[in-house]
Amino acid sequence: MATVLKSINPNTPNPKTPKSDRSNSRIYLLKLCKHMRELHQIHATLIKTGQIHDIAAINAIIEFSAISDSARNLHYAESVFEKTENPSLFAKNLMIRGHSQSQDPIYAIYLYVRLLNEGFEFNKFAFSFLIQACTISKSIQEGHQIHGQILKFGEIDPHLASSIIRFYSEVPALDSARRAFESSREFMASWNSIIDGYSKLGEMEIARRLFDEMPQKSLISWTALITGYVHLGRFKEALEVFQTMQKEGFNPDQRTLAAVLPSISHLGALNLGKWVHSYIENLNLEVNIFLGSALLDMYCKCGCIESAIDLFQKMGNMKRNVVTWNAMINGLAMHGRGSDALELFQEMLVSGTKPTDVTFVGVLRACSHVGMVNEGMLYFDQMRRVYGILPTVEHYGCMVDLLGRAGQLEEAEKLTKSMIGQPDVVVMKTLLGACRVHGNVEIGEGVGWDLIELAPNDCSCFVLLSNLYASVGKWQEVGRVRNLMKERGVEKIAGCSSIELGNVTHEFHAGDMSHPRIEEIYAKVEEIGERLKGEGYTPDITQVLVDIDEEEKEKALLRHSEKLAIAFGLINMTSGITIRVVKNLRVCSDCHSVTKLISKLYDREIIVRDQNRFHHFKEGLCSCNDFW
Repeated sequence: MATVLKSINPNTPNPKTPKSDRSNSRIYLLKLCKHMRELHQIHATLIKTGQIHDIAAINAIIEFSAISDSARNLHYAESVFEKTENPSLFAKNLMIRGHSQSQDPIYAIYLYVRLLNEGFEFNKFAFSFLIQACTISKSIQEGHQIHGQILKFGEIDPHLASSIIRFYSEVPALDSARRAFESSREFMASWNSIIDGYSKLGEMEIARRLFDEMPQKSLISWTALITGYVHLGRFKEALEVFQTMQKEGFNPDQRTLAAVLPSISHLGALNLGKWVHSYIENLNLEVNIFLGSALLDMYCKCGCIESAIDLFQKMGNMKRNVVTWNAMINGLAMHGRGSDALELFQEMLVSGTKPTDVTFVGVLRACSHVGMVNEGMLYFDQMRRVYGILPTVEHYGCMVDLLGRAGQLEEAEKLTKSMIGQPDVVVMKTLLGACRVHGNVEIGEGVGWDLIELAPNDCSCFVLLSNLYASVGKWQEVGRVRNLMKERGVEKIAGCSSIELGNVTHEFHAGDMSHPRIEEIYAKVEEIGERLKGEGYTPDITQVLVDIDEEEKEKALLRHSEKLAIAFGLINMTSGITIRVVKNLRVCSDCHSVTKLISKLYDREIIVRDQNRFHHFKEGLCSCNDFW
């Protein structure tokens, strides 16, 4: 840098170099800067040699210090700007842009008003950043005024129109957003923004109607619609839109793929997820942090943990952020690989990545799955004391699960009572589940009845308490819980299990009769039932809460949704292929026992993702060690 600086020192002039060329060389040097230290050196030299009054040089200094990604210093930019006698329009726009992207974007508006009062003029480029500042700071009144200024100067273009619609959508002021859209319908960008706005606010019917009315669709509008469905948890519809988009000739980019991957993850559509990954590789699309994290999460949630590990290792530290680390740590924990998750957490700390509350959910869950009670208590304390992270419901749930697995039910109960405010239903359910496993009616009974009072319409509270009584043979109490459930009109949520075959997701409900191959499936279920009896299997009829005779209860158990899905998999998937099932509820104890036996009798690995975790069934065993 010193050698380069010498070239602009007047003490060593080159008489053959025209003045304009020397000016251009100064700008060139400023644009080479990568750090503020280098900018300071050049700036100081320009001041010392009296060459600081060049407008282009001032603009370059302000540009680097106001909006540079590598070394932004807005305070320095301000000092240069304020000392400039007559700053250019470009410099003013730079300062407004810099403030609009800062932690206090409202200062962009203050600067604009001040300069306007001083007689300065602006163009449409400033308005774009001012609207952005109002959007980020949720400054609705100022945004209205800026919109008025834009209309006054008549500076509307597609980008500015879409920015105004986005502002009103995010404030939110949907009536104003709609009016802004109606006045700029000729711009495709306006359509994209209004669809995105309605989608983000959960107004998917309106968003879809506008999407269908679009004179010409774009990849941005398709992506906005997919994102909206995903945010509302309408994953099947998001996937349908994604598939329709491709049929209509639109090729997804990184943003579209990152938007649709959560749907694939939730539905457990591994084959489609693998297709997305292959598509990315075949087109040599850049796997940025967001897309990489979404792919990683997909593999974890689709039960393909080895592929997730392989992808994580290929990403390297340059393409990892805290979201990526969290996805991998939580994925390993969900799959029962607690030791690997804790080892990865240590690697994360060594890499310099600061853990978040989500990180510690994975860490505590990992401790629970490997029975590391002391370590879990240590991490729980460290989370608060070292990292200043206040425990959430999820953290308490993990700790209760950890203590419950270890049989320390009294400690777990104390922990639930130490929570600030009203006891949480999810945490108490975790404690009740642990009481069921250990047959502790003394604690579990009180927790169960408290739960029913706290959540009188939650069927799972009744089911858990009934299962606790059944586990210790208290049939009279089982009947009492069932009768109360019936009196209050509380119905058990229907179990739903899905399995993917040839990029098509097949769904089954308990006692389902809707599948086109249902007769074949039930024949397979009967075959499984006969083989199970040969192994000494006895149905756990306590899992059936309706008042029917024992034979009907046994039939009802065989028709649980995951059993139908597994039977469908055995019919259609050749030997050696892993059967993957996704269930919307916790796996019942009977289905858990049956799936273990099926994995042994049919020599088949079966992976079930239920409401709580993954179960890897192989050779008659489960990765959860029968505690879930």
